[in-house]
Amino acid sequence: MKASVLAFDLGGTRLKAGLVRFDEGRVDGFRVTPSAPTAEEALERLGEVGDEIASRGSYDRVGLCLPGIVGERCVEALPGKLDGIVGRDLVDWLERRFEAPAVIANDAIAFGTGEATCGAGRGHTRIVVVTIGTGIGVSVLQDGRPVTPGPLGGGLLGGQIPIDDGTRGPRDTNGKRGTIEALCAGRRIVQLAPSFSSIPEVYAAAVDGDPRATTALDAYRRDLARALAALAHAHTPSRLVLGGGPLPKGNPVMPGLAELVADWLWPGYSVEITGAELGDDAPLLGIAARASKR
Repeated sequence: MKASVLAFDLGGTRLKAGLVRFDEGRVDGFRVTPSAPTAEEALERLGEVGDEIASRGSYDRVGLCLPGIVGERCVEALPGKLDGIVGRDLVDWLERRFEAPAVIANDAIAFGTGEATCGAGRGHTRIVVVTIGTGIGVSVLQDGRPVTPGPLGGGLLGGQIPIDDGTRGPRDTNGKRGTIEALCAGRRIVQLAPSFSSIPEVYAAAVDGDPRATTALDAYRRDLARALAALAHAHTPSRLVLGGGPLPKGNPVMPGLAELVADWLWPGYSVEITGAELGDDAPLLGIAARASKR
């Protein structure tokens, strides 16, 4: 693969972009900038950032990943973000704007693809990648690709799997309680430790042995272990990869997590649990992989 891909990761709060040399597993000219609330404003900003990056190097493909249910050419469902994006032919817009073949994909699928091909999933036939943030992103990769095609492929709705009776915690993006997303999204850490105002504060207090923080993290870890066991049983990966802002390197959630997951697993089946390696580069490398294979 020798393609150079102008790659974008468009979220509700941030736009990340870079020129990906996929054969080298490298992102050049990485940029991060605030996104915008409407599709029109966000795409205008994306075009400006793309022009700036493209002025420093050539490309022959364009790739865009973004949240929601994403089909071949447009977003099919995305509640509460990027007003006006649903139904818009983004492939046509990208190809007209940047004069190169374009592809789009869900951001969790792109993140997982990046980790599968260039990061923590290398050397594993099947992995499950879970990204923890304001929601939960799930992707299931077989040989570096989503396990099934289509907008609902690749384990995308894994965050909506129920792991409780539906009476605990907030509601997820589907309006349900007791799901992986409801009980394991990043905000849940602070909800379980209301004496603190942010995840870093909870983590710092836990390191100092504050029982309010350690008790909250114990509860969160138990729910996360149940979630990962459910995903492991559903997809039987050899490795589970965890990423997202609330789980930086050295975070206090990971210690003991693998043992809790192991307690739930079928006898004779085991799965490795590790942190993601690529950070913000992961979705850009992932959408570039998809573009390069077209």
